[in-house]
Amino acid sequence: MSDSKVELGEPVAAAPPPAPAPTPAVPGNPTPGGMFAFAGTTLLMVMYNLNAGGVTTPNVLVGMLIFAGGSTLTLVALLEFIRGNTLFATAFMTFSTFWLSYGAVLSPAFGVFEAFANNPEQIGKALGLYLFMYFITITMLLIAVIGKSKLFTVLLSFASSGVLLLACGQYTGNNSVSIVGNSFLLVVVAEAYYIGLAALLMSEPNPVVKLPLF
Repeated sequence: MSDSKVELGEPVAAAPPPAPAPTPAVPGNPTPGGMFAFAGTTLLMVMYNLNAGGVTTPNVLVGMLIFAGGSTLTLVALLEFIRGNTLFATAFMTFSTFWLSYGAVLSPAFGVFEAFANNPEQIGKALGLYLFMYFITITMLLIAVIGKSKLFTVLLSFASSGVLLLACGQYTGNNSVSIVGNSFLLVVVAEAYYIGLAALLMSEPNPVVKLPLF
């Protein structure tokens, strides 16, 4: 037994305070980047569809479709799944598959248009059916978002209507219908940029301005 002992009246050293709990890491918000990539890709596609500047060769659009619209939205979708945002994740994943597949259709490496060399009249109908399938998918997203966000409800309403008009225009060969569909998509672009900026400002401390999300 040790001979050391505490004398009466002798102060006892206080125990050191417990170390503070580590501050949990807060993940960033991937939504702004996803909305900007979606808006930029859609805008470039619409400009190409309307032959802006007389450009008809889609090589630049293919790069945008694969990397900005496809790869970026796939990453954003995965991050939204991690954050538990199933609806946003599904929406971003859906549009990423659309951009990647559409990039494959336009890329000469996949030989899609070359496959119709003997039947060129079938290209429009094939693209029309392809777009109609995505009209159905976007409509499913619209049903899921109704009552949760007015902005996204309007965005997906214009997106589904625009894609349906593009599908009809391609299938029937009616360019006027396709022009109206592209006009609808310009509204989608404006809304997507707005939502992306509003979400970005909301994610940062002391933003210069705040934009409402509703």
